Amino acid sequence: MNKRNMMKVGLVVAMAAVPFHANAVSREAGLKACADAMVNNLAEEQGAPMVYNLDPESESGARKLGRREVFHLDAFSPEGNEIVARMDCVVNKQAEVTRLIPVPLDAEDARIRATTFN
Repeated sequence: MNKRNMMKVGLVVAMAAVPFHANAVSREAGLKACADAMVNNLAEEQGAPMVYNLDPESESGARKLGRREVFHLDAFSPEGNEIVARMDCVVNKQAEVTRLIPVPLDAEDARIRATTFN
């Protein structure tokens, strides 16, 4: 019997707002796609399956996705006190991840990255 360790990470997400289009899916779907992509990427690196919880303060919602949305993600250790990964995620209006960009651990928090231009 194979025993698999499951690593749990917490994600804090902020996003840069872009105008929306009427035929697009919700930002919540884009956020979920990005969180899934990040967790899958981390699971591949760690060699163990992962699950995640989104911080209740993360910005998401029923508003429609624009042609291109950027979500800024920070993953915390299961204890919630250490950042283990940072990524920026780009999705299209169908909530498909088009880019997942690793961000250095010493970069600003997701909320700050979402409000500054680099």
